[in-house]
Amino acid sequence: MKNIILLLLGVCWASGAASQSLVVKGRVLDAANNSALPGATVLVMGQDQAVLSDENGRFSLSGINHLPVNLVVSYVGFLTDTINIHTANSETVIRLAASLELKAAEIMARRQSTEISTLQPRNIELLNEGELLKAACCNLSESFETNPSVDVNYTDAVTGAREIQLLGLSGNYTMFMSEAIPTLRGMAAPYGLMYIPGSWMESIQITKGAGSVANGYEGMTGQINVEFKKPMEEQPLLHLNLYGDAFGRGEMNAIYTLPLKKNWGYMFMAHASGLQTKNDANNDKFLDMPLYRQLNVYNRLHYNSRKRLEGQFGLKAMLEDRTGGNVNFNEARDKFTTNAYGFRIETRRMEVYSKTGMVFPEKPYKSTGLQLSATVHDQEAYFGLTSYLGAQYSLYGNLIYMSMVGNTYHKFKTGFDYRYDYYDEAVDDSVFTRLESVPGAYLEYTYGGDDKKFGAIAGARVDHHNLFGWLFTPRVHLKYNFLPDLILRASAGRAYRTPNTYSDNIGLFVSSKKLVLLEKPQMEDAWNGGMNLTARFRLKGREGSLMLDAYHTSFNHQWMADQYSSSAVVYYYNLKGNSSANSLQATLTYEPLLRLVMKAAWRFDDVKADYLYYPDLAKPMLSRNKALFNVAYSDRLERWRLDATLQWEGPKPMPQAAGEESSHHDNTIAIMDSPDFFQLMAQLTRVFKTWEVYLGAENILNYRQKNVILGSDNPFGTDFDATQVWGPVVGTRIYAGLRLNISKNTDK
Repeated sequence: MKNIILLLLGVCWASGAASQSLVVKGRVLDAANNSALPGATVLVMGQDQAVLSDENGRFSLSGINHLPVNLVVSYVGFLTDTINIHTANSETVIRLAASLELKAAEIMARRQSTEISTLQPRNIELLNEGELLKAACCNLSESFETNPSVDVNYTDAVTGAREIQLLGLSGNYTMFMSEAIPTLRGMAAPYGLMYIPGSWMESIQITKGAGSVANGYEGMTGQINVEFKKPMEEQPLLHLNLYGDAFGRGEMNAIYTLPLKKNWGYMFMAHASGLQTKNDANNDKFLDMPLYRQLNVYNRLHYNSRKRLEGQFGLKAMLEDRTGGNVNFNEARDKFTTNAYGFRIETRRMEVYSKTGMVFPEKPYKSTGLQLSATVHDQEAYFGLTSYLGAQYSLYGNLIYMSMVGNTYHKFKTGFDYRYDYYDEAVDDSVFTRLESVPGAYLEYTYGGDDKKFGAIAGARVDHHNLFGWLFTPRVHLKYNFLPDLILRASAGRAYRTPNTYSDNIGLFVSSKKLVLLEKPQMEDAWNGGMNLTARFRLKGREGSLMLDAYHTSFNHQWMADQYSSSAVVYYYNLKGNSSANSLQATLTYEPLLRLVMKAAWRFDDVKADYLYYPDLAKPMLSRNKALFNVAYSDRLERWRLDATLQWEGPKPMPQAAGEESSHHDNTIAIMDSPDFFQLMAQLTRVFKTWEVYLGAENILNYRQKNVILGSDNPFGTDFDATQVWGPVVGTRIYAGLRLNISKNTDK
């Protein structure tokens, strides 16, 4: 019996030892010089297990059930090798040979300045640095001048506020993001496009139609995401950009990137700009452009453990002061009097954010992330005799988990987020406060087959709004490649938005019209659907592309700012009938000669709504037709770059101006259209080794709108209206600039 017990114990011990997991260690080196290869992929053949080598080329694989095993080791630029491992715990040295050595050959490729993916189900247009350098791009609002998809217009002729239009609708219905974190919401919308300096940006992503549910329930017409330059990427030690124009506007941008310190990267961005020269070319006794000063700084810190943890941390702060009105306005003497008309807007804004994530090298498809941000936006303003005070406090958090189902053809993203917004506004003696608290959850599934022909993204989110109750947001994106270069996309989705009566329409303060709220606003609710056909082709050996877009937006609820129903009042009310927008666009890009790229585009926007007294009227101040032609050329060494853009804007329906006679008894109204016009802009750039200079001009044809401010001789009378802006306010703008890059010291 004793011998039997000992035998059983021995068998149990042996089986237990055999079931213990083994650890295989090793190091991946370059066979040519024995240097470490960090980030090499080490895969266990026949098992769903892989790791990446660390900064010293070392790796460790645990959970090995038996030996021997075969390891497949790969690294970009090196031949993949298969190693048979017989022993555990001891370190195995693996040397990879370079895949190919070229002693006298150089392969060069030029990246297109605007890119459309053939694999992504969403219709995303990427404007990279090449597109941003086609114009001065002093800020985000000026970065779309060579892009046919996005319009940027002045809201009035006094304050200088600019808004974008996408798919025929105001930028309020487009979701702005800063590296996938929502930004420029609420009170920041009217002037926020001028808060992002162009030199800071690395690229802009324009998503038409429904976006990702992971970013929130907003974004009825699309999403615009700005990617900034990053410290962990190859950057010069110091980048300087100086700009000045003939009207007296000057800008300075500086970007300092600290050399990488182990796992840390740091970047500091600074911006200073201003205009203090008074311009009144049309002699209407009003400044053509407001005077302003802006200081803007951005600190960003990145961390990468090169194993599992990654993190980004940022702090932005901005101060801006803009004034304008009558040329002879003196604030100390004339503020809140009828001596002279003036306005002033002082803005203080601060943002802080963090993005942390954990990746799993043995399962590269799996990751978790946490986004956090907090924003304070404070504004003090007056417009003639009207005062406006506003403050917005916002918090945002988003916990994200990504993985796959079965294999990498089926991926999903899920998470929880929370939004908090507190608004405190005062117009003269009337105070308006609002608190929004919105927790939400979402799930998004992505399918991409092995043949890469069909792709789909389907997602939905549920939010609970403390003021408006439950919100359900479904969205879907489909893509099919008929050929590798012939892609059809389709999308549909729902979006919501809380209207901000005064900040959304701040330009209306520079008018004698009264702002009257007929009822309490509801949450805006709309469906958007559309299709995109992208075709790439070669003609006479040169590359080209054709894109066709068709989108429709239909509102269930909309907060109306009615400028048709009265010449003395702007009525605000909830939509009583129908409101919709149709947008068609065709864009043709072709390179007839090497390094000569031409782009031609046409867009048609049909936007109509039922107003208080007049049904089915076109949206005011929106061109139904617009065309663009852009040509870009660079020499063989890319020392010289020339870019020119010609735009044509068709007539725009005009709302009732202040003081006009109006009648709405027969439900008809005579709508006047603005003239159509052309604008031409061009820029020439000379590139040197570490610096470049550029010279350009905007509105070269010197076309200007006449009588841009109605009733300018009596700005406190009933005929004063500075909101009837349909064309260029100023004439030809000539500018020049300098970009300088100081490289890091590579000797150490």
